Amino acid sequence: MKEAKVDRCQDVQSVLEAELVRLKSRIPFTGTLDVCWAPRPDLRISGEVRESMIYVYDQHREEAVRTLRHEYLDCLLTRRVVNPLIAMVNAFIKLREREIYQEKEKIVNVLSGLI
Repeated sequence: MKEAKVDRCQDVQSVLEAELVRLKSRIPFTGTLDVCWAPRPDLRISGEVRESMIYVYDQHREEAVRTLRHEYLDCLLTRRVVNPLIAMVNAFIKLREREIYQEKEKIVNVLSGLI
């Protein structure tokens, strides 16, 4: 019984690894990204990306493959689109920070004179 469970675990991990290779060939990802099948039915999430590892928590192979695809695309979009936009917005805020502070101080001075 335990041997069958070990074989099944290796099978799902192998399927996920092959799918990740296929995904990378169809939609290239610069950088290192691996997959780890870690079935956890007690979690409320199906998967997540931490650093360079996609963790898939679904128990069943078909669901695990679907989760891998989702997490791969999510990671790709986050790293290529979302993170650069956040960096740009933060840089803009940093550039305007002194200006905003000076303007706020003017308003506070005017308002405090009215009290």
